[in-house]
Amino acid sequence: MKKILILLFMLEAVFAGDIAIVKMTKGSPVVQRDGKNLNLSVGDKLNNKDILITDKNSKVGVIFNDGSTLTLSEGSFLNIEEFTYEPIEEKYKFTLKLDRGETLFESGKMGEVSPENFEFKIPTGTIGIRGTKFIINLK
Repeated sequence: MKKILILLFMLEAVFAGDIAIVKMTKGSPVVQRDGKNLNLSVGDKLNNKDILITDKNSKVGVIFNDGSTLTLSEGSFLNIEEFTYEPIEEKYKFTLKLDRGETLFESGKMGEVSPENFEFKIPTGTIGIRGTKFIINLK
């Protein structure tokens, strides 16, 4: 029994950083992580501080741990600044920053239970999200 508990704690530590999963790709989207550009594929996990980049003819679709979905169109640059979704501890924070391009976003549980902790930054300001579906186009 002790071995099982230790294994569970180890697995939790390994997956603790995963905040989202890639559900769709088109073309050659990349994630910039620790200064390196890595090609994205369906099933890849995303972490806080990851930067999603799509070039011409590329797209990426992501689902976050709270059920929020994001589709990033071609020519986009999006920083996942912070995502904390811990309902048991009642810790919530979701901050995204779109520097260029276009995104379709639909909020999940975070938008319902803690909309005051949900921000979407753009070069000209910050949008407070209150549980909705929207498109931002900075082209």
